[in-house]
Amino acid sequence: MRILAASALFFSAAIGNAFADNSGARDWSGPYIGANVGYAWGETGNAWRSPGAGYTDWQPDGDISYANAIGGAHAGYLRQFGKLVIGAEIDIGATSLKGDDSQTAGLVNAIEINYVGTIRARLGYAFDSSLLYATGGFAYSNYVKKDETYGWAQSDNLTGWTVGGGYEYALTNNWSARVEYQYVDLGSVNSLLTDGEGSYYFHRAADINIQSVRSGLSYGF
Repeated sequence: MRILAASALFFSAAIGNAFADNSGARDWSGPYIGANVGYAWGETGNAWRSPGAGYTDWQPDGDISYANAIGGAHAGYLRQFGKLVIGAEIDIGATSLKGDDSQTAGLVNAIEINYVGTIRARLGYAFDSSLLYATGGFAYSNYVKKDETYGWAQSDNLTGWTVGGGYEYALTNNWSARVEYQYVDLGSVNSLLTDGEGSYYFHRAADINIQSVRSGLSYGF
């Protein structure tokens, strides 16, 4: 939560700077790179089935939630037409989102997500030294399903979509500060958990989602 509080403080400082003296509006056109840090959280549905044990239908087992800090890098390109700003951005963030259903008796199903990346379009409105924007596009991540009872595990690569928005303020002609919210939907995944010797069951993580609030700095060329 300290990361989230720092992000809110960063946003407040950026808003305050918007009312400070600044030498004219910035042209947002051109390439840029940057870094960001913030807080991520999410939830997924959780179910299993074991045909060998007579459970042929999916058995709901309580949702799994997770939250942690997230930080990474971004790069993109913008073009400005009057007050309209359009462009594209890629980013990737490292995190450690872990959760399990240990509150439910029986097998302990756990999941882990270690990074989240996106490839997005940006559409914004520029005024003075500020940029308000919406963003959305393609998302990708990893996913590890673990059975904490037996020590079994399976990893998968996931893809999905993302949507969000943010506020960016030009500190100088090259440097800018931002705060951004993203919602990522990674769909559902079925995992086969087995010991390789005949014992197995299936696990389904449904509607995997990750939300994040991140503040960042960018350098435009």
